[in-house]
Amino acid sequence: MLIFVFDNLLLFSLIPFLMALAGVEKKSMLETARDVAWKVVTHPFNIATVLGVLAAVTKLQLPSALDKMTIWLSGAAAPCALFLLGVTVAIRPMQKMPPEVPALMFIKLIVHPLLILLLLSIMGDFPPAWVYAGMVMAALPPALNIFVISTQYGVGIERASASILVGTIASMVTLTLFLWLIREGYMPHDLFPSR
Repeated sequence: MLIFVFDNLLLFSLIPFLMALAGVEKKSMLETARDVAWKVVTHPFNIATVLGVLAAVTKLQLPSALDKMTIWLSGAAAPCALFLLGVTVAIRPMQKMPPEVPALMFIKLIVHPLLILLLLSIMGDFPPAWVYAGMVMAALPPALNIFVISTQYGVGIERASASILVGTIASMVTLTLFLWLIREGYMPHDLFPSR
């Protein structure tokens, strides 16, 4: 859950900032800073994340009917996301493979998890469960949120769609390989254990 929270907070805070820097919208520096701050504070994912953290910290107890409805909705979230992913890919069939997608997927699905292992090994002595959780999260394919963001800003829509499709298919091999290496003990949790 922590990885999800921080991933969303980073992604949905960093993207408006980077889009403003890229100059998609030409505005003064003060106006741009104000717009970025507003987009970060009012982004639905950021608001939901903050509300979820507050509910957890305060140990909020919902009334029984609301609690059951929330449990049902949370159970439906993953199947709905997968259905939406399929519909999104079906609606936007690739005319041709953007040439950078295979390299991007190699970086995302193989280099990214190995980079996480390297960084966590350099940073300190973490328990294996935390290192492996970080690696597995990094090895996951691109999520639908990149398509949502690219559509929102009108930038790289076909690249996002292709990345989701290719990444999801390729991750069946790469993610399975990482999980197998971890389970069989071939993947160390610390590259520099003698420190």
